[in-house]
Amino acid sequence: MKVTHRFARHPATWLPPLVMMFVLAIALPAVYLGGTIDPSGDLKDFPIAMVVEPQTSSANNAAGQVRAAVESAVNDDTVTFIPMTTDEEKEQMGAGKIFGAVRIPANFNAEIARLTTDSVGPPARAVLHLDSAPASGALSSGLFTGQLAPVAAAVNTEFGKALAANATPVTAATALAAPFTVSAAPLVPLPARTGLGTSVFYYGLILVMLGFVGASALHPMIDSALGFQPSEMGPKVQRRNYTHLSRAHTLLVKWSVMLLAAPLCAGGAQLIAGPLLHMPIPAPLQLFLFSTTTIAAIGIGALTVFALFGALGPLINMFFFVALAMISSAGTIPLEATPTFFRTIATFEPMRPIITGLRSILYYDSAPLSGLTAAWVHVGIIGAAAALTGIIATYLFDRVPAFTRQPELAGTAG
Repeated sequence: MKVTHRFARHPATWLPPLVMMFVLAIALPAVYLGGTIDPSGDLKDFPIAMVVEPQTSSANNAAGQVRAAVESAVNDDTVTFIPMTTDEEKEQMGAGKIFGAVRIPANFNAEIARLTTDSVGPPARAVLHLDSAPASGALSSGLFTGQLAPVAAAVNTEFGKALAANATPVTAATALAAPFTVSAAPLVPLPARTGLGTSVFYYGLILVMLGFVGASALHPMIDSALGFQPSEMGPKVQRRNYTHLSRAHTLLVKWSVMLLAAPLCAGGAQLIAGPLLHMPIPAPLQLFLFSTTTIAAIGIGALTVFALFGALGPLINMFFFVALAMISSAGTIPLEATPTFFRTIATFEPMRPIITGLRSILYYDSAPLSGLTAAWVHVGIIGAAAALTGIIATYLFDRVPAFTRQPELAGTAG
C-alpha cells in the first residue's frame, strides 16, 4: 500500500506515459486521416496524357475542338495534361509516369463528319477514350476517371449543341445530343491476383514490417542474451551474466543477426506470396534480392535508432518507418493527391523508393523508365546512412563514461 501511495505522489512515474499516450492520440489521426481524408481536394499536378492520333480526315477539326474543350474544362492546378503520341503513352504508362490518358483516335474527325452529313452506311461511332492505369493503384484510377469522366460527358453535350447548329435538317437529333461515346477502360489490364493494384503496397509494407518489427524483437533479445537486461517469458524471468561489450560492438552484433535474417525473411515472404497465394512474380530472383536489401536496410536503420534513442526508439521507428512512410509512399494514394507535407517528406521517407522498386519489378517488367535503378540507389543509401550514423554515434557514446553500457565503468563518470 505504501508503494502505491509513493507511486501516486510522484508524477514523474506516471505522468510521462500519460503524456506519451495523449501525443499518440493526436499524432496518429493527424497523420493517417490528415493524409488520406480528401484526396480529390488535395489533388495537384496530377499527370495525365493528352493523345490526339493523326487524323484520317481533315473534313473538320473535331478532334482539336474536343481536346481544347477538355483541357479548358479541367482546373490547371489539379490536372497537368502532357501531349503525347500513342507510343509515348504506352511507354509512360508502362513506366508508371502517368495515371491515365485522354485519347482521341485517328478516325474521330471522319466519324463526326459522317454524323453531320447524313452519310449512308452504318451509324457513326466516334469514341473518346479514357485510358486508365490500374498498375498505379485502384485509387489512382478512380481519381483519373472521377476527374475526367464528368468533363468528357459535359464536353460531349456542349459539342453536340455546336454541331446541331450546322447539321442538315435530316440529321438525327438524338445522335447530335451525344455525338461521341466516352469509353473508360485500362490501357493495359493487370493480371489476376494483384489486389486491383494494391499488392505492391502490401508487399512493401510486409518488407518494412519485417525490418522494423524484426529489429524491435531482435534488439531486446540480444540485450537479454548479453546480460544487459533480464528476459521475461510469461512468469519466468531469466538474468544472464553480463557480457562486456561496448555500444558499438553490441550494435555490430545486432546488425549481423539482421543481415543473416534478411534473406531468410525475404525468401519466406516470397514463398507465401508466390507459390502459396499465386501472386504473379515475373522476376523472382530480382524480387528476392530487392526484398533482402530492403529488409536489411530497414532493420539496420531501426536498430540504429534504438542505439541512439533507447526507450524512445520504438516510437521514432513507428512514425518514421510506418506511420509517415505509408502515406508518403504513393502505394495506395498518389502523392499528387496528398497534402504538401507528405509530398515533401516523400523525398527521404524509405517506403517511397521501396514501393517504386516493387511496382517496377511486379507490374512494369523492370522497364528502364519505371524507377527501379533509382529505387536500388535510394534503398542502398538508407542502409549506408543508417550504418554510418550508428557507428559514429555509438563510438562517441563509448568515449563518454556516463553513457557506457558497462556497469563497472559507470562509477568513473565525473
